[in-house]
Amino acid sequence: MRIALGIEYDGGPYCGWQSQAEGITVQDTLQKALSEIAGDTIGIIAAGRTDTGVHGIEQVVH
Repeated sequence: MRIALGIEYDGGPYCGWQSQAEGITVQDTLQKALSEIAGDTIGIIAAGRTDTGVHGIEQVVH
């Protein structure tokens, strides 16, 4: 099943959108939260990326 989400976030405390070996990212944080809710591992793909400290408005992920 594929579900699209439109999300907003304050990028201040994050090292950008995309998962990285070091640093906390928006993608990792969202995947962890969704996985806890679903009780299974959830992977997400975004329509775009943001850099360190950049906020997102209506970022579409699936």
